Amino acid sequence: MLSDEGIRYCGPSYLRRRGRNLAAMFGLSWSEAPMPHRTAHEQLAFLSKGNERLVFSEENFVEVLSDKEGRVSLPVYPSAIERVTELVAAWAPIKPQLFVAVRNPATFLASAYSQVLFGSAFIAPNKFRAHNDWRKIDWAGYIAKLRTISGVGDIYVWRQEDYDLTHRLILRRLLRWKVGGNIETIEGRVHQSLSAAAVRQTLAWAQDGGTVKLAAKSRKLFPINADNKPFGLYTTSTLAQADAVYDAQMAQIEALDGVTVLKPPKRTLKGLKSPAKTVN
Repeated sequence: MLSDEGIRYCGPSYLRRRGRNLAAMFGLSWSEAPMPHRTAHEQLAFLSKGNERLVFSEENFVEVLSDKEGRVSLPVYPSAIERVTELVAAWAPIKPQLFVAVRNPATFLASAYSQVLFGSAFIAPNKFRAHNDWRKIDWAGYIAKLRTISGVGDIYVWRQEDYDLTHRLILRRLLRWKVGGNIETIEGRVHQSLSAAAVRQTLAWAQDGGTVKLAAKSRKLFPINADNKPFGLYTTSTLAQADAVYDAQMAQIEALDGVTVLKPPKRTLKGLKSPAKTVN
């Protein structure tokens, strides 16, 4: 259907194959792969297969989430600006649009902790918190730096917490209005996080010498349900503090020129307009 509508999509299942990451395909400076035999524009033409719109979806391009010791790169994605700048320069004069999801700094790190366990870095929660300070996550600063990159088109941002209500709007902006409205989505979560019981079991198996897919096995044994509460890395008071910081960051993002925050649809009182720079 996307091809019929002039759209070519490349997601993680394609872009994480050997030699097919964006750095390798476009010969970027930090790639360890041999230089591609196509120029950047020849590569774009090859990937688009004659379609007019090319969509790349791959968060690892800006930087992987954490290292093998469970340390998250803070501030978030420190190499992102340099990497995006080089890629956009290779594509010039094409001006790509950027789509970025953000999240409450504390729950972002809580999710990162689960990912660290899935990646077989079996670090205790208190040690992870000590190594990774949620206060260093500044989404407003990150988006502002992306906005300064010469050659970048519009930037669209949404809160991960709103995704259930905004995914249709995101698809419309990403794939064009009509096409995005026709995509069939699935129910539930593809990659569920860990329950508190699953985290305890993972660390217990690791302490006993286990190493192979411990978090995945624990998630299957103790899925999040009425009997198994989701794992919480922070206290309620810390989450509330992070929420206040997050709200302030989102206000700063909304004020940036060339940046549109995608929000859940809502009814407005007759005669009142939606806030500036908000798409409903």
